[in-house]
Amino acid sequence: MSPDPRKLGLFLVGARGAIATTVLHGLEALRSGVSPIGMVTAIPDFDAVPFAPTTSFRVRGWDIAGDCHQTASELVRTGVLSSDMADLCANLRDRLEMSIAPGIAEAKDSDIVPPEVRDRLAMTHSQRVSVLREDIRAWMAEEPFAEAVVVYLATAERTSDVPEEWQNPEADPFELLEQSPGDLSPSILYGLAAVAEGLPFVNFTPAPGPQVTALAEYAKRQGVPVLGNDGKTGETLLKTVLAPMFRDRGLNVMAWEGYNMLGNRDGAALADPERREGKLKNKDNVLGSILGPGQRHTGVSIDFVPSLHDWKTAWDFIHFEGFLGTQMSLQFTWQGCDSALAAPLVLDLARIALLAKSRGEGGPLGAASPFFKAPLGTRVHDFHRQMDTFRRWVSDSERNPKG
Repeated sequence: MSPDPRKLGLFLVGARGAIATTVLHGLEALRSGVSPIGMVTAIPDFDAVPFAPTTSFRVRGWDIAGDCHQTASELVRTGVLSSDMADLCANLRDRLEMSIAPGIAEAKDSDIVPPEVRDRLAMTHSQRVSVLREDIRAWMAEEPFAEAVVVYLATAERTSDVPEEWQNPEADPFELLEQSPGDLSPSILYGLAAVAEGLPFVNFTPAPGPQVTALAEYAKRQGVPVLGNDGKTGETLLKTVLAPMFRDRGLNVMAWEGYNMLGNRDGAALADPERREGKLKNKDNVLGSILGPGQRHTGVSIDFVPSLHDWKTAWDFIHFEGFLGTQMSLQFTWQGCDSALAAPLVLDLARIALLAKSRGEGGPLGAASPFFKAPLGTRVHDFHRQMDTFRRWVSDSERNPKG
């Protein structure tokens, strides 16, 4: 059967999670005519850009635990989804549940995952990549899909050192697999499987993925776009908007403290210090990049507060110095629904990745930097400059479509 140009695959790692479930319901809402509020690629500025229609996406994916119906119920209970929308999408969740493949867990989780996931943990790295590729091929043939994107939405990974060999730009990642220790990041395995099958890979979590040089260069050689890392949805987004204001007004930021609270599964995972480390590093790094060198005290902390559920809350205190050494401060409180902020960006990034692929672009896509805390292909964290770069890239795609 020939691929259906009206059907595009959206293959999600963490397909039973809150963000993935919100994406699934959001796509159905968009098909029914709901306004795409929160989607960057849907604002009027980009009306003429040949982004893939959101109505074409069909969700498949992997996970290591959970249940789509249970996640939807939690999102209804906490006010993220309406009960009507959850009821409308019950059949969609049934179909997704039947298609979900066992995911690749971290080695330390071997005692808490179900048998089918443990079976994949018992495989070599090469075997794991092979079964992921088999999953992709099965989904591609099922509809069949004209194109697809893999988006990594798994829980924040524990921080572990990537073997030095993976930073060699000339290395063959498939040869490196068998030389690597058992705790190699799953994000690398998923990224390698996606790129090997010719699918763009988006890393939305704080995990190495395409930051690893060998994978990034392999993607470039294959002509497959990779986007990442770590989606920027809340407090860090505000930092990248506000910090340039202080810099460009010549104000001296002496201290910037951020306190974050969240109560969803991401929050529970980040209660683990090993998982929290990478997230905190990405959140704190943006200030030094924007404000430049100087003596200032910065700190970020994250606490798990179960009663907040999906409502991520951040309080920031900024102590700054103005003319004649006058000291002043700015405080803000941000409370955002984590899944409702992230889900439209997942759709944005899938559309951007497919557009990049249609133009023949491969490797890290720096133009996607406005969407990430630790963007690939650029060191710029200033949100306004990032958006300028993105707009220029989009304009180029309007003028120079492939073919």
